[in-house]
Amino acid sequence: MTMKMIMDLDTGVDDALALAYALSFEEVELISVTTSFGNVTLENATKNTINLLDLLGHSHIPVFEGASSPWGETSYEPQPHLLRIHGENGIGNVDLGEPQRQPSKQCAVDFIIESANKFGKELILYTAGPMNNLADAIKKDKEAIEKIGKIVSMGGALTVPGNVSPYAEANIHRDPKSAQYVFDSDIPMTLVGLDVTLKTMIKGTDISSWHPIGTTASDAMVELANYYYTNEFDDADIGGAMHDPLAVEVALNPSIVTQSTKINLKVETEGEAKGRTIGNLDLLNRQFKSMTVCLDVDSVLFTQRFIERMQHVLSHGD
Repeated sequence: MTMKMIMDLDTGVDDALALAYALSFEEVELISVTTSFGNVTLENATKNTINLLDLLGHSHIPVFEGASSPWGETSYEPQPHLLRIHGENGIGNVDLGEPQRQPSKQCAVDFIIESANKFGKELILYTAGPMNNLADAIKKDKEAIEKIGKIVSMGGALTVPGNVSPYAEANIHRDPKSAQYVFDSDIPMTLVGLDVTLKTMIKGTDISSWHPIGTTASDAMVELANYYYTNEFDDADIGGAMHDPLAVEVALNPSIVTQSTKINLKVETEGEAKGRTIGNLDLLNRQFKSMTVCLDVDSVLFTQRFIERMQHVLSHGD
């Protein structure tokens, strides 16, 4: 049975790498990408996603637009540090031109619900940005979302400090209210947070191994990855964490996780600790635990797989 997969992205650099990595797996069919605000605006996330799919030779995969701002807000602009980390356009300032096709007219939330009803247990929903699209889908049709076989989200930090504050990881911090709504839904899901993504590092020398491939796709991916992972350092061997790509691996090869815990989580939605993911004290003794939080992974094996699979997928792009 070929599993179906939806990727929900706020397409910045590590989302781009995660997208390419997911396309290297023949045992799963990526049926769509849904987009949201986050690393960039919704408009840029959609533009980047379409361009990357086309660049990688998958122009048949549709893109559906979702949330443009956090719950309770009417607009969103990326903060300056995001533009520094991901580039002004979100993909390391690599110019892929204007998209040659438009996103689908159907909204992301309706497509997620439709796919949940159609594919049920065969569907994997992967999120690597704020949880708005998932939260909105649960709010509109929780019964449909409960049919999904597996939901895996890159987000949170349970045992380590955050990366945008001492408490919070970026995806949760950008819209803690939607994340809290998802957590409160009691729909089982796996959280791939900083606890494990900070253990999976890629170096400039690893990225350079894609350069001899010589395709337009490999050249672009080398440029955007170098911007994200080595731009802040003179030493290309420092590198950085593969947040979103690791979550793809967990979704498709859960055995990469060597330690996890089941827990009921809550999200701090206000104050200094806004975005913090922590155990829900009110549900401490409840037998049912909705969240599986990854605590350790085989980082050496994953990094090796990632580099090798990227070499394969980039050799088949434009």
